[in-house]
Amino acid sequence: MTKHKISSKSLNARTLAIYELDKLIRYIGSIDPELKPDQATTLAAFVVSLLPEVLAENLQLLNQIKEMATALKRRKSRNPQAN
Repeated sequence: MTKHKISSKSLNARTLAIYELDKLIRYIGSIDPELKPDQATTLAAFVVSLLPEVLAENLQLLNQIKEMATALKRRKSRNPQAN
């Protein structure tokens, strides 16, 4: 097995994504408190799988994501040492 070095920025981004996914799982669990944690997690995975289609149908949200991506890239280009 090959080990890949993960930058601290990538690790922080992954941690944020996991945190936000956990919030989604807890939200889904609050919709139906009888769901077991694995069931809420499965439903969260289903919701995530729908996101590309949802974004394609919601141009306002898609444009907001594009604007955020542009801002992130600009921030990186202004501070190239922060990789």
